[in-house]
Amino acid sequence: EIEILKRNPKVWNVHSVLNVLHSLVDKSNINKQLEVYNSQGNPDAVAGDFGRHSLYKMLGYFSLVGLLRLHSLLGDFYQAIKILENIELNKKSLYSRVPGCLITTYYCVGFCLHDDEKVC
Repeated sequence: EIEILKRNPKVWNVHSVLNVLHSLVDKSNINKQLEVYNSQGNPDAVAGDFGRHSLYKMLGYFSLVGLLRLHSLLGDFYQAIKILENIELNKKSLYSRVPGCLITTYYCVGFCLHDDEKVC
């Protein structure tokens, strides 16, 4: 595996990973869907062609959590919290069905809020 990484140094390039995660979020229209869902509307109305498929909806949703984690690791705490603006953490949702996702979400949010207070 180390040899493969040496031959392909841009495989885990931060810009590439950010691009893939943002592309999945955009393609699925997950932010628009969550916004409409939170206002008691029908998310399928804004989902678009790809967002109606559960695979893209899941990829978009979990890409938001991936972006939260990546921005936390990069030290951009404001952007990390901003990524989750349409996810209501106090309600049972998609992320709470997957224990690893739930733990990652709360850990990163807590870490960002704690460290963001130190910066301010």
